[in-house]
Amino acid sequence: ANFNHYDYRIGFPTGGGWHEVFNSDVYDNWVNPQVTGNASAVFADDVPMHGFGYSAALTLPANSLLVFNRG
Repeated sequence: ANFNHYDYRIGFPTGGGWHEVFNSDVYDNWVNPQVTGNASAVFADDVPMHGFGYSAALTLPANSLLVFNRG
């Protein structure tokens, strides 16, 4: 979508902390003065979503790709 989604919930395979290791919004019109993201981390709790037992509410920037790593 061409707009940001806030408190967008997606499924995660395990609960706990997840680090945002890549956010394509950072590279949009380098340097993007209005980068939208998740302050480098999200927390997945026991709310099932998308076939996974856990999920996290996150900020999904417009036209972006986010990559998370367990940590």
